[in-house]
Amino acid sequence: MSQDLNEIREDADQFAERLPRSGGRDEALEIAIKAAEASMQALKLVSDPNEKARLSTRVKHLLQEAERIKYGQDWKSASALPGHGDDTEGNPSEINTRMLKEAKSSRQLSNREQILLLKAGYLNGFKFPPWTNPPAPGEFELGGSEALYKDESKLSLSDFQEEVLDDWKRPHEALPPPTWFSDDRVNLGPSMQSTRTIDLVQDAATDCSVVASLCAGIARAERGHAKILRAVVYPYDAEEGSPMMSKNGKYIARLNFNGCYRRVVIDDRLPVSNTNRVIHVVDRRNPGLLWPALLEKAYLKVRGGYNFPGSNSGTDLWIITGWIPEQVFLQSDELEPERFWKRMSSAFNFGDVFVTMGTGKMSSRTERELGLASEHDYAVLDLREVDGQRLMLVKNPWCEGTSWRGSLKQDEPNKLEPDKQAIQDHLDELDSDTGPAQCSRDLLNADEELSPGTFWMDLDNVIQHFESIYLNWNPGLFAHRQDIHFAWQLSTSGPSNNKPRNRFASLTSHPQFTVTPAKSGTIWVLLCRHFKNMVREDATQEEIEKGEPDIDLSGHTSIAAFTSSGRRVMLAEGYVEKGWFVDSPQTLLKLDTCEAGLPYTIVPLEQDLLPTEHTFTLSFFSNASLSVMEARPKYEHAYTLASAWTKGTAGGNAHSPFYSTNPQFSIAVTRTTSICLLLEAANDELNVHVKLVHSRGQRVHVIRSRDIIFDSKDYRRGCCVAECAELEAGRYTIITSTFEPQQMGDFTLRAESNQPIDVSLLPREGAGRIRHELDAVAFADSHSRMAAPLIPKRLVKFHAIARFLAERGPSPKPSSPSNRSLIRLSIESGRGPTRRTHIASGGGEYADSSSGVRTDDFDLSPADVQRHKDLWLVLDRMYVSSEAQDERYAVELFVDQPDALGCGVWRAWDD
Repeated sequence: MSQDLNEIREDADQFAERLPRSGGRDEALEIAIKAAEASMQALKLVSDPNEKARLSTRVKHLLQEAERIKYGQDWKSASALPGHGDDTEGNPSEINTRMLKEAKSSRQLSNREQILLLKAGYLNGFKFPPWTNPPAPGEFELGGSEALYKDESKLSLSDFQEEVLDDWKRPHEALPPPTWFSDDRVNLGPSMQSTRTIDLVQDAATDCSVVASLCAGIARAERGHAKILRAVVYPYDAEEGSPMMSKNGKYIARLNFNGCYRRVVIDDRLPVSNTNRVIHVVDRRNPGLLWPALLEKAYLKVRGGYNFPGSNSGTDLWIITGWIPEQVFLQSDELEPERFWKRMSSAFNFGDVFVTMGTGKMSSRTERELGLASEHDYAVLDLREVDGQRLMLVKNPWCEGTSWRGSLKQDEPNKLEPDKQAIQDHLDELDSDTGPAQCSRDLLNADEELSPGTFWMDLDNVIQHFESIYLNWNPGLFAHRQDIHFAWQLSTSGPSNNKPRNRFASLTSHPQFTVTPAKSGTIWVLLCRHFKNMVREDATQEEIEKGEPDIDLSGHTSIAAFTSSGRRVMLAEGYVEKGWFVDSPQTLLKLDTCEAGLPYTIVPLEQDLLPTEHTFTLSFFSNASLSVMEARPKYEHAYTLASAWTKGTAGGNAHSPFYSTNPQFSIAVTRTTSICLLLEAANDELNVHVKLVHSRGQRVHVIRSRDIIFDSKDYRRGCCVAECAELEAGRYTIITSTFEPQQMGDFTLRAESNQPIDVSLLPREGAGRIRHELDAVAFADSHSRMAAPLIPKRLVKFHAIARFLAERGPSPKPSSPSNRSLIRLSIESGRGPTRRTHIASGGGEYADSSSGVRTDDFDLSPADVQRHKDLWLVLDRMYVSSEAQDERYAVELFVDQPDALGCGVWRAWDD
């Protein structure tokens, strides 16, 4: 009971702590109600009179607070709650400027990982070493005879930027932009300080996501939260809380990419335009402000130059701040707007999340009608709830960008959950008026102080007109973090002809890892694909000679999590959680209900990445300590064989007459073992199946249900798996098939086991024999036996096969297997009482004609004909349905030498 009471007390305290920081009226009301509920529960459990009095006072106070929040004009001014708090309780300024410490990975990196991180620091022809310590002040001093620092690396410009470029100039010539202030430039800049609210914009650069990211970061600081740029640009003035001017023109940025924080060195020269177009980011209100342009330059040095093709603000904020990126797809059926808003607005109010947004592709007409730009990123500067309306202050970072032209929409009032109704009923009893007057949200957009391109938009319209919201979360929200770095060689994961890899392939070639939490709770898993240079297929010879490679951004990635006892998994089915496939370099998977001590297998997924080696970092975030390692194989031994379904071996499924022609493998098991068979096709259009049967390791010609030991169940696209927990020692046969006959393609068979085994490909049907196709056997009316004379020319060894073809008629249609006759194929001599059967298929038993029947090998010579007077190849059928009156069968002979055996015409042979 005491433990329950302590937990309830903690819940009540947590709700009370959150109340002054609520992001909206509805959220504040909900928190006050939850705090009152928890306090009421505690009141029922305590026996101490003093504590009873304290809790009773708290409950009354919370009910009054909830009433004030519901109906008060100034619902935000939450007062301190009796019986709870510290010196900062109710002090927003102290709350908002708190700094959460970012956890660092404690894993000891392997030599392979260390080498990987060092190699990943070479990008765009530049070297970006891992960050170790802040630079010493001496790096930015200028000696008496020294020239200003000049970075010899050149950042590329687009054709338009080259056209308008005047020159690369030092800050005193570049800021403010000369074409904006061409006359009196005294006391205009450059400066690291802003005298007005900052209003950053882009112009002649395609980096809307970068500028939107900077705007979101600045807006957070202007709301009173701690400045997070303090550890980004150096030299830094700790007293002023901003970067400071470098004496020698050298600046160093601490940016987070390719697996770690890295050191990015630039000089202070900026590309200056000879027109009114500005190439670098600029502050409209403080046009001499320098540090945003320096941070932009450092970022663009990482991304290849001012002509880079664009990014998304989630990625940009991850690189600039190290805050964890999450992409929310607004058109997803899984999106719950109410829940999403509460989660986002609560963290936003605490200063623990950046919010930016991106539009999808729009027509020019739609752009004009909405006032929104197609495939463009926007910053969110503020969130508010006004009379139940969920509003976002959105900024278009383009200097000539338009504002949204839509109208704001009245939301439905939020309804409380049923378990809050008891307290709500009490509040309703206190209600003696109709509440505050409604205020018009359209008035917010009429505010003349809004800068151009900035507007308020309600959540419903955001969901309607934007494609994604990017949330970048404060990594300090998590007490523990572990990173693991790995390479993924994709050039060997697909066919050698450079066709796309099988989208439905197995996970055997995927890197796999396990994470085990010490306590139950939430784990976030972030997969970061490292930037990698490549030469475009359409690159000109001049571009190649200049060494201007692009950063590879093609393809999509995702993450899946499995519970498989810390072992590797083979198929993508059965995951406990799986993320969206995204074209962003980062993708996030959130595991909300992880169990203490339970290992989760984490598998990166990809679609259409280039067939080369890629490097990645997996980061795990949690409030419990974590153990991260590579996943263990499920089986100790693995054997892989390559084969193919060809024109002569693509026999189709078990109901096909040619099933036995499929590729088959012999497997020898020396000791009882668990075993797994993985069949993987190179062509993802093929539906495949694998089966293991009793057959003493010999080729199987007829499949009976009792012979099947285990199989992969239904046919599966691309690949399939069959497993057996305990297979006894012996020799067996593996059959691999596609669903339809004559579906050709390469495949691999992988056999894994915990004991050594031997697997080998069996010779194909009729291997080493000459195939002789006889005329089709056509049964008519009530005939049940057909025969053809055998005429040996010399000693010959052969076997015969008969398979069902189709019903007779002008438009033959295949009958269902259940309506086909059972058949038997034999070699006989004589008729009537003197008839002798020399050999027969299936030991003389009739069998299903769907998969065909086969005789064993038979030696025949001309002397046998003379001795027996005649020899006949006989096909018998046993009716199973009145529908099977007219049937046709194909019969083939497989002989060991050419022109050694003849066969006459088929004839009715009923006794």
